[in-house]
Amino acid sequence: MRLFAEKGFSATSVGDIESAVGLQPRRGALYKHFPSKETLLQEAVRHRLDEVAVGAAQLQALDLAITSAEPELLRPIAVALGQWLLAELDRLRDLTQVIEHEGRRLRKLRNQVRREVVDTGNAAAAQLLRAAVPGHRDPEATAVIFIGALTGVRRAEWTYGAPPLGVDDDRAVAAWADLLLSLVSGP
Repeated sequence: MRLFAEKGFSATSVGDIESAVGLQPRRGALYKHFPSKETLLQEAVRHRLDEVAVGAAQLQALDLAITSAEPELLRPIAVALGQWLLAELDRLRDLTQVIEHEGRRLRKLRNQVRREVVDTGNAAAAQLLRAAVPGHRDPEATAVIFIGALTGVRRAEWTYGAPPLGVDDDRAVAAWADLLLSLVSGP
């Protein structure tokens, strides 16, 4: 995945892949395991998506309704969620770059990643929000905004080589958690 992210799918040769995994380049060893370079990419994406599914299941297992009985638990949960989200984004960086560069050419793969990563993550966040703030007017849109806030911080760092305004992860997550707490606490 790293090679595809760095060089692009088309510019990554089978020989590059074979060298990267310790095989003799241009000897056909890759084809003993995968019928094509595209199949290898699909398998790599599937592996990443399986990892994301585990994280999404863990996220969906959280019960934020407990915070109504013990509101002091909400801040550490919010901070942990923010840290987890940034860590997940980091784990998916190569996949994100591949989809950005090759998404038009690999539409089926792009759509699969959107459904299984972006939509699943936002749906899980909306579900948590529904539990934490019963009767909230639009949990899906609010979840998209909250997830997008931390995603934007991380993506800006990737693109520009430094976090916006020098705001490190701890500060970004603390501010994010404060916003989440104000939403959950209500007016």
